[in-house]
Amino acid sequence: MSTLARTLLFIIPVLICGAFSELSVGEQATKAPTQACALLSVAEIRKITGRDNYPEHVDGDPLGEGAGDGSSCQYGGESFMPGDHPPMLSLVLISGKGWTEKSRSFKLREGCKRDSVAGVGDDAFFESYPNPKLKRSAPLYVKVGTNDLIVQLDIKPPATEASARTTVIAVAKAAVAKLR
Repeated sequence: MSTLARTLLFIIPVLICGAFSELSVGEQATKAPTQACALLSVAEIRKITGRDNYPEHVDGDPLGEGAGDGSSCQYGGESFMPGDHPPMLSLVLISGKGWTEKSRSFKLREGCKRDSVAGVGDDAFFESYPNPKLKRSAPLYVKVGTNDLIVQLDIKPPATEASARTTVIAVAKAAVAKLR
């Protein structure tokens, strides 16, 4: 699955409720990391998630091509490792756009809701929407000074929405610490 497709799969549900690069593994290894990918190393992701099978390489969108004109980073997922692969973890970094604040002001579609999360950045909330076919956690929006983060995780059994949210919060806290 291409980076664009992964980004669209991430952002379309977000836009419903509220509001390109394709490189081979060899090319990705030599490319400088996106701003989002520079926040947390694969070793840090492995430690936070408790999964040592995240691959060494990451994929992402450069500044201006991720959600909210930010940069994105995807760790793991089916496009990295066919078969038994770690769930895709998406981290988007948006600088100076007030994305979390704007997202809070979007009118939600019926059935959607925002759940505030204390202790993560200056402001944080999950935005959930009913979609039983989507195998992904609700996105977590986090404001950190003039930066915003969006973190989301594929839900791969035996994980549940609740356990995915716990992991997403842990990843967000680690990214917030780097941005402070």
